[in-house]
Amino acid sequence: MNDANLATIQGLYANFGAGDVPGILSMLDPDVSWGYVGSASDYPLFGPRRGVDGARSFFEDIAANEEITAFEPRSFHASGDKVFVEGHAGYRIKRTGKPAASDWLHVFTLKDGKITAFKGFLDTANIAGAYRS
Repeated sequence: MNDANLATIQGLYANFGAGDVPGILSMLDPDVSWGYVGSASDYPLFGPRRGVDGARSFFEDIAANEEITAFEPRSFHASGDKVFVEGHAGYRIKRTGKPAASDWLHVFTLKDGKITAFKGFLDTANIAGAYRS
């Protein structure tokens, strides 16, 4: 189970790197829970979303709000139905032109080969500050 879940999430990152959002969406449970911690009032990518349409809107908000200047998944760890990915990213916030960067942790939950939940943690104050400035 751990190896299969790990391979699924590594495939998700390969799809992201290739810009294949439909490929990512095909990996999701129809009722997936998706989101970064934080409040959408602070930054459009923060806050919970539900379902494949919610995840799709997340990727649309990435394109509308960020230019990703660096995206580096650094380590993958699987345990039971969870996969944890540590990494780093850099951004240029389109609204202000300001740079922002953060280490991050992504936590995925899987069931029967489908992603049922994604929760992302990063330096919300840094990102929100670059968005407001």
